[in-house]
Amino acid sequence: MNKKAYFFALIVFIGSDIFSQEVPKYETNLAGVFQGNTLFIQNPFDRSDRKFCIDQIYINERLMDINYKLSAIKLDFDGYDLYTPVKIRLVHKDSLCMPTIINPEAILFHTIFRFVSVSLTDSSLTWSTKGETGIGEFEVEKLSNGIWIDQEVRPAVGRYEGVTYTHYPNLEEGANKFRVKYIFPRGSRAGYLYSWEVDFDHYPEPIEFNPKSAKTRLYLSRSTHYEIYNAGSELVLEGQGKEIDVTVLRQGQYVIYFNGKEPGTFIKE
Repeated sequence: MNKKAYFFALIVFIGSDIFSQEVPKYETNLAGVFQGNTLFIQNPFDRSDRKFCIDQIYINERLMDINYKLSAIKLDFDGYDLYTPVKIRLVHKDSLCMPTIINPEAILFHTIFRFVSVSLTDSSLTWSTKGETGIGEFEVEKLSNGIWIDQEVRPAVGRYEGVTYTHYPNLEEGANKFRVKYIFPRGSRAGYLYSWEVDFDHYPEPIEFNPKSAKTRLYLSRSTHYEIYNAGSELVLEGQGKEIDVTVLRQGQYVIYFNGKEPGTFIKE
């Protein structure tokens, strides 16, 4: 069975290690346009080794000569002309000691597109937008072992007045983190824009359903994403909800999966 495995900004966490002789390093990146504003960065203090998290900051690959032993760092972009594109690279110690960009809007480029809402539950990731023009793309990304992994690529509807999208994630037990990347249509001077990140701690109770022999409907113990396969391992029904209409299925035995796992069997009479 195959499973479905108004600003311009780029905020990327690179979880792959930057190997050194001592400890692995990680990066947080932000790209935009200098608009005459100061950028403020929160620099957490790691009590385990009594050091601040950020080791280096680069602007357009130029190492900044600043004091990194501060809990709040400000970048004034001295020497940069107004409206110069800037890429900021923060090198820090690990994925658990993350710097925070306090005011990313200071360098973000204005566009009519924006994310209106992003939410994550145990069964769905939902996001709403406004200002879509042309046919762009959305990429759903999940943080796994410090690396953002693509989960789904979906064409944008391109509706200016607003659209809502839903993705059915495969959640792992414990902490889960997702974000959505909007890739602007070709020909746009903008490139792509990330939503804010959303978290969900997933400690689910097993799904129960009845009856095990059904003519018309199956009833689930809670709303979830489900997939039903026939005896030939073909996907015959998929959806989201707490009740499943099985009248379209032929008589026989079926296997049902909830969120890609917890399989059960039932008979369609």
